[in-house]
Amino acid sequence: MELTLNFDKIQSDNVSKYVKTILDKKNPYKNFKIENYKYAQLHRDIRSETLLRDIDISELLKISKNISPLSSNPVDLASNLNQWKYKNDDSFFRVSSLLKRDTSSINLDFIDYKNLFLDISQINNNIHFLKSSKNETNLIIMNNKSKDEYPKSIFFDISNNTNLNVIHFNISNYKSFLYFESNLQDNSHLNFVSFQSDNIHTRNEFYASLNLECNFDLFGLNINNYGVNDNYSFIQHLKPSSSSREIFKSIVEKGAITNFQGKIYVDSIAQKTDGYQMSRSLLLDDISKANNKPELEIYADDVKCSHGSTVSKLDEDQIYYFKSRGIDSEMAKKILKKAFIAEIIDSIKDDNLCDYSNKIIESLLT
Repeated sequence: MELTLNFDKIQSDNVSKYVKTILDKKNPYKNFKIENYKYAQLHRDIRSETLLRDIDISELLKISKNISPLSSNPVDLASNLNQWKYKNDDSFFRVSSLLKRDTSSINLDFIDYKNLFLDISQINNNIHFLKSSKNETNLIIMNNKSKDEYPKSIFFDISNNTNLNVIHFNISNYKSFLYFESNLQDNSHLNFVSFQSDNIHTRNEFYASLNLECNFDLFGLNINNYGVNDNYSFIQHLKPSSSSREIFKSIVEKGAITNFQGKIYVDSIAQKTDGYQMSRSLLLDDISKANNKPELEIYADDVKCSHGSTVSKLDEDQIYYFKSRGIDSEMAKKILKKAFIAEIIDSIKDDNLCDYSNKIIESLLT
């Protein structure tokens, strides 16, 4: 694969032994048995003859400010490649993207607008977001029609007492491999919603580090994908009284594969931690697959943490109930699917963005 050859070339550059180890022994494009990438199938060239839909973003641009043409400042994150601050194996996506791509920094405090829009599929660089003001901001990240085999990284540094809402539209991509890193300082809050649809081969990694009395909510929705849709998360609670809520829901059909693997880590001093993780998958046929692996790693004793996972089909008794009241089978299935994913759409804080997402769902389920 061309991708592997290019990574081999990077290894010959003047990089540390640590980085070379990640690129070699932790390379999921060569070794598909690495635990964190176990189901991602990055060693395979997954294709589909499906014609991917175009996304109309005109309505989004009416209610948000497009920040893509704004000048951003270059930032050197590659010099910190050896400084991995998570209680977990380093991410191959992070290391390779920082070596392959330059990084641009965007300070959201400098943009006086509540709803901001950025199309990362039109930007080759990694992106580093800064937020320190107390004003609540909704950041819309669009990723559409990507064919990029190289991982790309998106970093969030959230200062004390700061609120940020992120809506990630990952729609109609041939290949998309993204790494998200969120570092939350004391009393900060990040609400992250990832809407994933009509993709052929995608992998999203979500790393979050929580300090004192902060909150991280991560909601994921995977619907109408065609190949492999893979999500991995690692949320670490490092200080007392922080909370995290993580819910991923998938509707899988037409031979598609959906994967979710996530871990909540609680440090020994992180007492009063409240961590919740749930993955639910709805299989609509016998040829599709759902792989779920939620995990907890807890070293504190005064915590409230739980996780769970379910894989099921549509309830035939419920469909029969609808039919007995004059609602045909197809409409009944549509109602049940909308009810299944309603929790994710409702987690979007802004009413206009929630309405836009509901319109997309309506078109997918029609």
